[in-house]
Amino acid sequence: MRRLNLKGAGFTLLEVLVAMAIFALTSWLAYGGLRQVLMGREILLPRLAEQAALVRTVTLLSNDFNNLVPRSIRDPLGTPVAALRTGAGTTEPLVALTRVDAALALLEVQPELYRVDYRLTQDTLVREVWPVLDPLQNTTPNRQTLLRGVRSFGLRFMAGRVGSSWVNYWPPSANDNELEQLPRGIEFTLQFTDGTTLRRVLMPAAAR
Repeated sequence: MRRLNLKGAGFTLLEVLVAMAIFALTSWLAYGGLRQVLMGREILLPRLAEQAALVRTVTLLSNDFNNLVPRSIRDPLGTPVAALRTGAGTTEPLVALTRVDAALALLEVQPELYRVDYRLTQDTLVREVWPVLDPLQNTTPNRQTLLRGVRSFGLRFMAGRVGSSWVNYWPPSANDNELEQLPRGIEFTLQFTDGTTLRRVLMPAAAR
């Protein structure tokens, strides 16, 4: 019978130890790289979400102010309310406005005009869209939480021609004849809890 020669087969103890050391080192390096990627992802994703929320908020504000229309409304008690109106921001919204959406009007899926207001609840900016222009007492808006970390939301309005002085409220007077008056320019300022500030100046299409 032929005898099997096993001489030289297998690995020596030193070779096994070296292989285990190399495997342990590569595993440690791979885990460290994966850990850095996961940590970077945890940091990056919230920042991307905050940036997306900021872009969305600025876009909505710009669209709302750029599409103002001179259409006053009546509140649930029948009191006339200006087409654009600022408030104290406690029980009243910081700003309420009537705007047009030409695209939706063409599709005829909802009224051409609708009412929008903005509120600052603690450090959160909220947008409310009303289903009707002249709400009843049981009418409720669709609330959208836009942006957190907002310290203040400031507004200024240019009442007259370009170069006129700016005012911090609207309408300029309580005269009923000015309920449908619109400003020539609007400036909004968002101050954040981290100390940064964003400012935009717009010219509503209806005032051009």
